Amino acid sequence: MLKREEILAKTELKKKSVTVDEWGRDVFVSEMSGTMRDAWEQTLREKDSSGNLLSPRAKLVAFTVVDEKGERIFTDEDIPFIGRLSSASLEKVCSAAMELNGLGVGDVEKAKKN
Repeated sequence: MLKREEILAKTELKKKSVTVDEWGRDVFVSEMSGTMRDAWEQTLREKDSSGNLLSPRAKLVAFTVVDEKGERIFTDEDIPFIGRLSSASLEKVCSAAMELNGLGVGDVEKAKKN
């Protein structure tokens, strides 16, 4: 059995390189920590005046694109600008992020509702 200290030391997150032709280079997409996923899920509750979700793809990109050290390269303030990027580029990154984080379409929908 693993001991408490051994479990708490397991902080390394998986990441993978994703080619985004529209951006002209590869980016790293990372698994989220539990705390980061909680923060991402919280942002999905934000809706516009019509009740529509605000930029769920851009938010997932902002929370999962990282540098070589695994640090986020985008801030929450970047989300509106990320949302203006091509949907094809966002889809490539979101697909990788969903795979790394165990997010299926149903999981994303459930997170939005919660």
